[in-house]
Amino acid sequence: MFKPIQRFVRWGKVVPTLIEQQRVLIDTQTAQTEQLNHITASLHAHDIEQNKQTEQLFHIGAFLEAQDMELNKQTEQLLHIGAFLEAQRLELNKQTEQLLHIGALLEAQRLELAQLESHLKSMEERWDQGFSVGQLAMLTPRLRRNFLPSDDAAMQKHIMAMWRAGSASTITYKDLLESGFRVFSQNDEDGVLLRIFSHIGQTNQYVVEIGSNCSDSDLGIPENLSTNLIVNHGWHGTIFEIDQTECDRIRYFFARDYATKHFHLTKNGQHSYFSPLIIQLAISPENIDQALRDAHDEPEPDLMVIDIDSGDYSVVRSMSAVRPRVIVVEFEKRFRDRHSVVQFDRAQFSKRWPQSGAASLPAWEKLLTSRGYTLCAIGTCGFNAFFIRSDIAADKFAPLTSGAAFDAHPILSKVSEDFWVSPDETWQPV
Repeated sequence: MFKPIQRFVRWGKVVPTLIEQQRVLIDTQTAQTEQLNHITASLHAHDIEQNKQTEQLFHIGAFLEAQDMELNKQTEQLLHIGAFLEAQRLELNKQTEQLLHIGALLEAQRLELAQLESHLKSMEERWDQGFSVGQLAMLTPRLRRNFLPSDDAAMQKHIMAMWRAGSASTITYKDLLESGFRVFSQNDEDGVLLRIFSHIGQTNQYVVEIGSNCSDSDLGIPENLSTNLIVNHGWHGTIFEIDQTECDRIRYFFARDYATKHFHLTKNGQHSYFSPLIIQLAISPENIDQALRDAHDEPEPDLMVIDIDSGDYSVVRSMSAVRPRVIVVEFEKRFRDRHSVVQFDRAQFSKRWPQSGAASLPAWEKLLTSRGYTLCAIGTCGFNAFFIRSDIAADKFAPLTSGAAFDAHPILSKVSEDFWVSPDETWQPV
């Protein structure tokens, strides 16, 4: 009996100790569990934070990828710009080489012009010393243009006196054709004009010529219809020319000719010549009247000569400031008297054939007849037509029509039919 009780007593002492130990163990485990829970919560929070940071890193990575793509795109654009600039540089180098080449050509031309100027100066010095016998032989009038004898004016005036003494009261077209000869004119117009003025007389001895040049002369002489009257017969004149170089050449001729070289003045160190007047101006229908008034306020010049390729008809049609006694115009002979047409577009002049004018003879006849003029002759070469104011021509010149001018012409009346043409779309009926 005492043994169980002893055991009980012994267990009664042991159990509380075990229980306490178990409680301590449980408390320890509980604390450990709490610590584990706390650690788990911390790990979970850390995991959430890490996920958040990972997501941010993903966003940063996507942003950096987009930046990288944009940088690649900009790099590609810069490469394109670089290639374009390189191409521009190569083109600029090419143009620079071309400019250098052009500069070399211009320098070569400048040297060539300097040599030519020196040569011309040398020639001028030789001319001032006079011509040799051999040179004079080379200047025969049949082979070279515009070499004139010193007694030419006297011979012309003698011829005019013979015409006045022996002419009938009425001069015919045939008489004028037979009177033609050239002094300065390109063809036989000088003689025809002298015959006309020997018959109707001279009033103011003033001539207006529109369109002039020295280009066809070997010696730089203006081959005008006015030159002979100015040089050999004491006329005053106004010459209008569009090209400044031609104006200078014409003025240079008159400044040196023995008959006109005295008509000059010097103002502010500049030389100018007042007879004839050489005016650089593009004559048009709009400025013709004012130009004539500004040059010389003479309402009835003895003579007007108009030679403006594809512009003369419109100018004459618009002109009202003057009523010349005699008008000479160029006409296109290849239409004969069959078409009354005008070519107003100057760019079309001489494209189909070498034209002698931009208006047919019937076109001029219609216009000038309505203005009170009478056709009296055409030149032997078929370039110019001579119209005399009807109040002056009456009873002194036999009237002439376009048809009769061709029918009675010694050459044009015998030309084959193949020579005549019909107007194309560049010609307008008038």
